[in-house]
Amino acid sequence: MLRVATDLLVEGGAPAVTIEAIVARSGVAKSTIYRHWDTRDDVLLEVIANCAPRIEAPDESLDFEGSLRAFVAALRRTLDDPDWARVLPALLALRTQSHGIADLEQRIEKRQEDAVEVVLRRGMAEGRLAPDVDLDQATALLVGPLLFAVLMDKPAVDEALCDRVVDAFLGTFAPDTG
Repeated sequence: MLRVATDLLVEGGAPAVTIEAIVARSGVAKSTIYRHWDTRDDVLLEVIANCAPRIEAPDESLDFEGSLRAFVAALRRTLDDPDWARVLPALLALRTQSHGIADLEQRIEKRQEDAVEVVLRRGMAEGRLAPDVDLDQATALLVGPLLFAVLMDKPAVDEALCDRVVDAFLGTFAPDTG
């Protein structure tokens, strides 16, 4: 049922995800769907939650640059996930229309922010980042290019792009030694 709902969301946006459409495509009885979810919005929330990335902070044994590269690699793998890549545009479109979607998006963002904050604080502790770096700005400059590339479907989010993003980030946020 979730696979069908995901396909409907990707194909036609939120309006295409109806209980009737799920029943028609899946062959599952309407009563079965309502045993699992109370409303269509509950189905949408679960579809997005199931596809949402779960990026964890990199291994504590890594130094800052290793952690940064590991985080970006994990983000790349997430962005390569076909389900998430298909659902992300729908999430962005729905975020202002549904309170539940906005709450879910905030929870997803919080998990990612926690992981990147661990990495950035590691950089501060090692003296590789200025101690007063704005974490939100730094996160936007690290994640933004990759997310933009996925949404625009160019350039390819490959290892070379990830390396350039990390190198540019390190150059931008290196502490002022002069």
